[in-house]
Amino acid sequence: MKARYLFLIPAIVYTIGILYLSLINLADTPVKELGMSDKVMHGGAYFGLNLLWMFFVIFNYKNNRFLAKILVISLAAIVFGIFIEVLQDRLTTYRQLDLYDVLANSIGVVSAGIIVWLLKDSLIRLKAKINLFFIKK
Repeated sequence: MKARYLFLIPAIVYTIGILYLSLINLADTPVKELGMSDKVMHGGAYFGLNLLWMFFVIFNYKNNRFLAKILVISLAAIVFGIFIEVLQDRLTTYRQLDLYDVLANSIGVVSAGIIVWLLKDSLIRLKAKINLFFIKK
């Protein structure tokens, strides 16, 4: 297995999972029994989404323009969240566009971006170790 797939496959599956869960009717599911706010779940889901895609880019491309990469991926994740909210409003009768969901998604995305930026040097060192591991195989 190549290092490239270490984050690509999970990022794609996670993105499809968010899309699927955002468009199905959750009324008959135990989501409300989890005991946490819908907005906390949104923030957490988009934190994970942004983190996986940032890891994919960081671990597969050169380390130059690190901040620009974080910003582009974060912007794409926020746009994806807005796109899903619009799809919920247009394609379903049981969901509607919620600006507080967009805000919660964006807070999750920005939080992941800040953490990755703060851990930049550690992630670059980890990338080197992972690449050495896959080269030896």
